[in-house]
Amino acid sequence: MIEEATHTKHAAGDRPPGPAGAFLIGSLSAFRDDPMAFLENNAKTYGDIAFFRFMGLPVYQVNNPDDVRKVLVDPEGIFTKGDILEGFRPLVGTGILLSEGEAHKKKRRMMAPAFHHGRIRAYGDTMVEEALRLRETWHDGEAVDMAEEMNRLTLAIAARTLFGTDVSAREGAAVSAALKAFARWYHQSTHPLGRLLQLFPTEATVAFRQGKRDLSAVVNRMIRARRKGGDAGDILSMLVFAKDAEGDRPRPDSDSAAFSDAEVHDEAITLLVAGHETTGAALAWAFHLLSEHPEAADRLAREVREAIGDRLPTVADLPRLGYVEGVFAEALRFYPAALTLPRQATRDVKLGGYTVPKGSIVLAAAYCTHRDARFFPEPLAFRPERWQEVPRKDRPKMSYFPFGGGARTCIGEAFAWMEGTLVLATLASQFRARSATGHRVEAESLFTVRPKGGLPMVLEARALP
Repeated sequence: MIEEATHTKHAAGDRPPGPAGAFLIGSLSAFRDDPMAFLENNAKTYGDIAFFRFMGLPVYQVNNPDDVRKVLVDPEGIFTKGDILEGFRPLVGTGILLSEGEAHKKKRRMMAPAFHHGRIRAYGDTMVEEALRLRETWHDGEAVDMAEEMNRLTLAIAARTLFGTDVSAREGAAVSAALKAFARWYHQSTHPLGRLLQLFPTEATVAFRQGKRDLSAVVNRMIRARRKGGDAGDILSMLVFAKDAEGDRPRPDSDSAAFSDAEVHDEAITLLVAGHETTGAALAWAFHLLSEHPEAADRLAREVREAIGDRLPTVADLPRLGYVEGVFAEALRFYPAALTLPRQATRDVKLGGYTVPKGSIVLAAAYCTHRDARFFPEPLAFRPERWQEVPRKDRPKMSYFPFGGGARTCIGEAFAWMEGTLVLATLASQFRARSATGHRVEAESLFTVRPKGGLPMVLEARALP
């Protein structure tokens, strides 16, 4: 039975319990060293809301769906992305990820047609084509790094569907290296002396600066090709050829005003990164979970074969692939791309019966809420069938939020669900993947929640019935 969470009432001036932290730096080092253990311990020890500090910054961790909804849906307009996410600015610039207010609304309106249900369905064939291209390179007994395989696959899909182009092996390697360099640099920035370290040419800083140049070169090549090739109806075309109602002259106060070259660049980087990194990680985790639960892997293969036989899956098959989608949903439940979704309060607000002061950081802790037994019975059990027993729409609102919530819900959510299901149906129905002997699988949270040190696996071709 799925329960509704309730709060204890507190006096308005009370502060939630939480870890004491260290002198001066508070809980910053504890969070930085092992964020998953830190968040889990807070949820277990202090309940639905916990208070701590990062240096002098007050932080509130919320795990209750009612509080999560208030923070992410934000009907009163209290919260912004805030100071913590500013660390992403050197990567995504003025992109939609960090934009606020009217600027965010305008960008989302302009991009929405590319993610319309009908257009997303048209992307399905490309997703399967790329998954098949990868599958045809796989061989029985081959050793692969599944994290790298899924990252390359989702990058290829994002490039073709969103930008109408292919990514060369060299470009793919450059994108991957740039994101790894950013992850190390961002982790460095969370050090108590991180702001100071960024002023010096540390190894992480130098690598990130080079990675960003390489990533920009890939994106700029795509932009030049689109300008030369003309409007192809993809999202890159919408960015490149956006004009105001009177033609080429930008009119900043118009919803249809053109993006500047810098804005096109930043939005393209944001979409390229967000359009493949999180889904690639989720697919890698799905293969890991299937390797740990071979009975679930067999059930997935049976469902695909009963639904479509030996042909390739299509978008029309999705309603018959409920268990496959459940595997992807469980991967996102166990390993949400972002452990927390941070926001910053612009005025005092009540959460969990406490008054959260203006300027405080609030962390909506997906990692904890997704593993809460009140909303997910047997939360540590891998049960893809739970999503057929109780569909996502029937669970308490915001008990599951791998794509955020409210006006800032990931614009590509439907894209990701379709991609995850079709890719798993194409690959996992034909190949098992077992974890390499002697490799300990651990999660680390840098840019996204990914397998630490990769995910070495050995492929086993399934025997046809």
